[in-house]
Amino acid sequence: MRTLVLQLYNRKNRPTFSYISNDEEVTALFDSGAEAPVWCAGEKDFVAAYPDAKKLEDETRIFGFGKEAEMAAVYVIPDFTLTDGNEVYRIKNLQVAVCYHPLIGCDFVMSDTMFSKADTYIHRIGKKQIEVFFEKDQYQCVVKNAPGTFSIVTFAQEEAKE
Repeated sequence: MRTLVLQLYNRKNRPTFSYISNDEEVTALFDSGAEAPVWCAGEKDFVAAYPDAKKLEDETRIFGFGKEAEMAAVYVIPDFTLTDGNEVYRIKNLQVAVCYHPLIGCDFVMSDTMFSKADTYIHRIGKKQIEVFFEKDQYQCVVKNAPGTFSIVTFAQEEAKE
């Protein structure tokens, strides 16, 4: 079992942390209720952090940013990685909805579904960290489309092929 340790911000009430992608500092929120990852800082900042991401032709409907659903662009990050300097958590072909909601207070809402084959523990007292326990070198993003929704699940690479 491998463990990725992400340090939480001390002054935030929600599990928020930062990481570096393409020399860009990204503020992320771990959202246990979200069904799909959503980038909230707009397309320009997303492309700066993930220049190798590919935009899909179709948009998707996302929920959770107001009373109404809204349409958002969808990008695929070919090799998404999170590291703590010791361990690397990797997802191949991660699909992310991209919109602009600066008042959310973070760049990237990371859904629990990004970690569906891992155990996650949020420590709010004392250590102030998220621990992600996982076994595989990489996981594969699989989109679970139902009418009017966008959600993802990650699988171990060999499970995704079945």
